[in-house]
Amino acid sequence: MAIFILLVMPITINSSAQFGGSWELGWVTDVDGNYEVEMEDDWDINGELVIYIDNTGQGEITIDFDLEWDSDIPFIVDGPETASIAGGANETFTFTLTEDSELDIRSFSPSETYVLTLIAEQVVSEQTVSSQDIDARVELPEIFNLQPNSVDDQSMYSDTWIEVEVLVSNWGNNGDAITSADVEIRSCPNLKAEGLDQFSNLIIQPTDLDNNVAKGFDVKFVASASHPDRTCEVTFSVISEGDERVRSVTFDLQVSAADIVVDDQSSNGGSSDGDGLSENSSDLAWIGFYELFLILIFTIYFRRLKQ
Repeated sequence: MAIFILLVMPITINSSAQFGGSWELGWVTDVDGNYEVEMEDDWDINGELVIYIDNTGQGEITIDFDLEWDSDIPFIVDGPETASIAGGANETFTFTLTEDSELDIRSFSPSETYVLTLIAEQVVSEQTVSSQDIDARVELPEIFNLQPNSVDDQSMYSDTWIEVEVLVSNWGNNGDAITSADVEIRSCPNLKAEGLDQFSNLIIQPTDLDNNVAKGFDVKFVASASHPDRTCEVTFSVISEGDERVRSVTFDLQVSAADIVVDDQSSNGGSSDGDGLSENSSDLAWIGFYELFLILIFTIYFRRLKQ
């Protein structure tokens, strides 16, 4: 009986070592601190989390993967669900993160952190015999996009001024400020803009999120008295504090010269032509000619009487 027990014991120990295995799970991707995915202005997300499994045992092991998040996420995660690692092998596996197109990515703040827990389970005959897990803190980058709203074409007269409302929207995912604003006016040196200093350091929260709206002010345009008839091209620009980029909007402003009024001194209200003269002749000229004719007739008549 003692001999039988000795023969059985090594078999039991080897079986336990084979099922439990000897392997290690870890990160290849640098996840010290937070891992920030890449994101484009059109909200396309590109991220990769790479892990390794080091099988220090002699036999092949089968590992099932499971992912858990601590909150709602704007990501779609794609990666292996199971893998086989040969004895003595160290293999890597990649999990990709892309955008969930069904969600409004802008509504996920870059100040939030999403904790991913990756669970790896060694499976033998569909039974879990050992497991390990690792965490990563994932975040979105800040996207800055301060954009002036479109402005309708305007019109005014020389020697007058008008106010035009200029609004700026924030189509990014984080609050941003206007470093400075500028107006460039082409073809119209006699047209000036006032009130741009109001935009400096104006903070704008993401537009259309949490009931946020575009912000702005009335810009005053002043045309001098000598301004001719002309269509002025106006470009309004702002500089973003977040990404230091300049973005602008352009509109036309039609300036009409003031009308020149010429007094019409004709007795019968005739309109004036380009020389300032009445289009109708004066009746006084006809009256003078008639009087002269009568005087001539009377003179001839009296001379005949004397003869």
